[in-house]
Amino acid sequence: MLKHHLLILLAAGAVFFTNLGAAALFDEDEPKNAVCGREMFERGDWIVPTFNAELRTDKPILIYWIMLCSYTVFGVNEFAARFGSSVLAVGTSLLAYHLGRLLFHREVGLWAGVVLCTCLMFSAVGRAVTPDSTLIFCTTSAFLGYVWAVAKRHGGRFGAPHADGQPRSWDEYLPETWIHSLPMYAAMGFAVLAKGPIGVLLPSAIIGLHLLVRREVDDPLGPGPNGWWNQAWWGFRTIFRTMLPKKTLYAAWRMRVPLGGLVVGLIALPWYVAVGQQTDGAWLAGFLGGHNVGRFVQPMENHRGPFFYYPLVILLGTFPWSVFVPLSVWQLRHRLWHGSEWNASYAFLACWAGLWIGFFSCAQTKLPNYILPAYPAVALFMGCFLFDWQRDGDHFLATTFRHSCRVLAAIGAVLLLAMPVVASFFLPNESWLALIGCIPLFGGGVAYAASLRNDRRQAVRTLAITAVGLAVLIVGIAPARVARYQDGPYFGTLVRGSLSPQETPDLATFDYFAPNLVFYLGRPVDRLKKSEQITAFFEDHPHGYLLTRSDRLEDLRDEIPHDVGILAQQRRFLRRHDLVLLGRAPQTATVRTAERR
Repeated sequence: MLKHHLLILLAAGAVFFTNLGAAALFDEDEPKNAVCGREMFERGDWIVPTFNAELRTDKPILIYWIMLCSYTVFGVNEFAARFGSSVLAVGTSLLAYHLGRLLFHREVGLWAGVVLCTCLMFSAVGRAVTPDSTLIFCTTSAFLGYVWAVAKRHGGRFGAPHADGQPRSWDEYLPETWIHSLPMYAAMGFAVLAKGPIGVLLPSAIIGLHLLVRREVDDPLGPGPNGWWNQAWWGFRTIFRTMLPKKTLYAAWRMRVPLGGLVVGLIALPWYVAVGQQTDGAWLAGFLGGHNVGRFVQPMENHRGPFFYYPLVILLGTFPWSVFVPLSVWQLRHRLWHGSEWNASYAFLACWAGLWIGFFSCAQTKLPNYILPAYPAVALFMGCFLFDWQRDGDHFLATTFRHSCRVLAAIGAVLLLAMPVVASFFLPNESWLALIGCIPLFGGGVAYAASLRNDRRQAVRTLAITAVGLAVLIVGIAPARVARYQDGPYFGTLVRGSLSPQETPDLATFDYFAPNLVFYLGRPVDRLKKSEQITAFFEDHPHGYLLTRSDRLEDLRDEIPHDVGILAQQRRFLRRHDLVLLGRAPQTATVRTAERR
């Protein structure tokens, strides 16, 4: 077990801590959260989150508490802002290992931990200043608390039948005592502090659904061998019977939901009450009404998508392991229908991933990070597949595994050709990004060759090394180069550096705003809504600066004082227009264009 821990720590540490503080914060969410933590840190306030000196209702408090601790130790910088997310991402990788160990086998846990920390979306979020890593850690802890409590009453095995071969009854998948339920509900309490009510509602619903499914599976009238129609009919019948209110309420009572509510309330409610009192209910109204109910019933900020949005997101977000997702799903379906020693464990993971993804598929607002708490379950599916494939001589699995390696190599070849072309449009002088394609091309080819020799362990190890190398390059090395092209850090640092430490930088924006400006300027930024406000701004702030789009200068000629000119100019990040910094200077006609460092 110690060896497995060290391997996961080595892989996850490389992914989440390589160049952690080298890249400037990326708009939009990273600087918003980092500035919020900084403003609370400067005020010594542990209750009310603000951004740009305005109340921020987007996220609860846990991520800001973590940043306050990190800022105290490391100072206010990019490394400190991201440190908490990275530590928790490493922790989640270890939690995935222990889930795999208790649900299946230690090696399943090892591969699940490696798969999880190298999935493209998870590895990116694990290095970002967002609450997602915090929520994933808390919800995964809750599920591990549940699995541990069940396994504890059965000698460390979650889903295996009794020694006499008889399957367990459904209520044997409950924690034995109320004390064993505490870790599960305590983790949910912190999840509520990380992301809101969803932190307790969905984990409780997933565990409850698993209990109800186990109760129906105990029905001796199974699906039978009469073809897919009979199996489908039995499946629909099971779903209908599972969701009957009487059974649902009984399962909730057996889960000790009142105890869970008390534990969650003791952990989360004090802060929610405090922030409600200090903001006269404004934070609660904005967060619970706007960012919870509002996002579910209608698309916000144009973040919409079809019902099948999230299956496509998973295929992209789990790259490079996504080439094995179809095989993992096929294996899951096969195990559930035909039965196995690990059938209950497979069913639990299916409830976890299925309900989480299904819930957000019904929501009107869709973002890739919403389903990230389901990634540990997906990683465990793939861990099971890799574990079984190394020991199973099935010809079909061997053939499809080789096809998957071919697909991985083909994707690498496409990236090798496409990345220089894309870089030429948006990131000049960064054609080296083609190296991103070399890694899956080489790794897929070597794994394919190993599978032809029937050296299955070497094939899987090659894929793991490929995934670690690709993740380090994409989320650890490339961002430090790409971040240099961001406009917000450049202009914020430029204005701040042009003044003495005693002077206060006054910066306003018109028809443009980047949260990064606030972080790198070190103080709030005025956002002008109307062109008439420009003249008043320069009257009130004679030595102030205005940042706007270059293509708007002609329209703003009458509003800009005659002695105000262009001080700096730079291409807007990933856009086709320039930004200009306006202000008073001895030589206002001098144009300073940002250099590509």
